[in-house]
Amino acid sequence: MLTTEQINSFTENGYVLIPNVLSEKEVVFLRTRILEIFSTDEWKKSPFNTQRVLSDVYNYFPEFMDITLTEKTINIIKSLLQTTPVLMPETAIHYKFYTGWHKDTSVQEKEGNKFHLKDEALMLQCGFYLQDNDDLGGGLTVMQGSHKTNDNLINPESFRLSLKDRLKLKIGTYKEYDNEKLNPNAHSVIDVKSKAGDLIIFNFRLNHRATRPKHVKLESIPVEKSKIGFFNAFSIDNETANEYLKFIKARKEPFYQSLKSRKPSEDLTQLSNKLKFKAL
Repeated sequence: MLTTEQINSFTENGYVLIPNVLSEKEVVFLRTRILEIFSTDEWKKSPFNTQRVLSDVYNYFPEFMDITLTEKTINIIKSLLQTTPVLMPETAIHYKFYTGWHKDTSVQEKEGNKFHLKDEALMLQCGFYLQDNDDLGGGLTVMQGSHKTNDNLINPESFRLSLKDRLKLKIGTYKEYDNEKLNPNAHSVIDVKSKAGDLIIFNFRLNHRATRPKHVKLESIPVEKSKIGFFNAFSIDNETANEYLKFIKARKEPFYQSLKSRKPSEDLTQLSNKLKFKAL
């Protein structure tokens, strides 16, 4: 369960860091197993996987279920949603995958959907990061409080760096906070200082990106520090979940098209009944 202070911090800032949700042993197991999957042909088990992202995780790798969907984790999520959590069918593992600035609602809003803007709507992205977020990156960077402001990230072309800013970036003097196109509301830009095994929960509407290394190239990061993130998406148990499921099933990408005929596995259904959450 979360404290009142943590819940209030999430409501105000759009994210909350919960330390030590995973044990050191669990982190070692997850990192070792995930690195094994990506270093062999196991990542090809699903036709929707890539060498950077695993989709449909629990169907193909059920050994992760009892570590990432525990009573402790579900109770944390319940304390934020204040209802039965609804697990969306978008569980994913990112390996050396670095996203740029976006909201997790940008795609649906670009297509004209507005259900996520309703007062009763709340969706959570829940990320376990399996390495410290330090000078080598490996975690989450956010615009604090940006879940309360309009989405200016729908069209990435609108905030492309100018030649002047690219030069500043090259010499290390560029600051995202000062980019009025990227950050028109002057939100504080925060690298969330997570440690391996911490859980970061953030509002789908929060502006965020992957934290990139500060002084080295991505290909120079040693394998023991390579970025791995494990993500579960949860919705509040109201019409938001139904609207979101309807939206993702209508997406044209092959993985989302496959959701039309896919149901949760028997193992996941049993676990959801035991821990009292819904799995779609």
